[in-house]
Amino acid sequence: MEFKTNLNGHEYGLPIVEIKPGLSIAVFDMLSSKDLAEDSSKALFDKLKASGIDLTKVDTVLSAETKGVILAYNMAQSIGCDMVILRKEHKIYHKEVTQGAVNTYTTKNEHFLYLDNNQIPKLKGKNVLVVDDVVSTGSSLDAMENILGQVGANIYAKAFVFAEGDAAERDDVIYVNSLPLF
Repeated sequence: MEFKTNLNGHEYGLPIVEIKPGLSIAVFDMLSSKDLAEDSSKALFDKLKASGIDLTKVDTVLSAETKGVILAYNMAQSIGCDMVILRKEHKIYHKEVTQGAVNTYTTKNEHFLYLDNNQIPKLKGKNVLVVDDVVSTGSSLDAMENILGQVGANIYAKAFVFAEGDAAERDDVIYVNSLPLF
């Protein structure tokens, strides 16, 4: 079974997968398709422009590993600004980090996002555009907001390719399409 969606004028079928008894989601995996990654990035960029966000005021694009890397790179490239990626592991070469906790539908246990503190100058006092593939429970977004708050960044806008379930009712995020829960 698939959920049909349109991104940048192209139709895609997202497989519907049960993640726990009584709850299934449409899996959005742009890491496995160049076309889906390009169409997602273009659709999100166009949605941001259409929403009235002044992209010339964005200093830095921020996202989290893994799927967010593609979006962050493409948004930063299109806007002409820098980017920062929050890591899912505290790397040994990160001497000091800032962290935030995450609990999502798609991970079994609580995990953390880590900011290498060497990246703080790209964020402190800067207008930051937060991007990611899907906002659902809001846990990953909460962790990103927490980290940005700790380092004194200004969250300029929060943008996602999809808002899943109740997240589609949020008025503080910009998204291209909604995804139902099944």
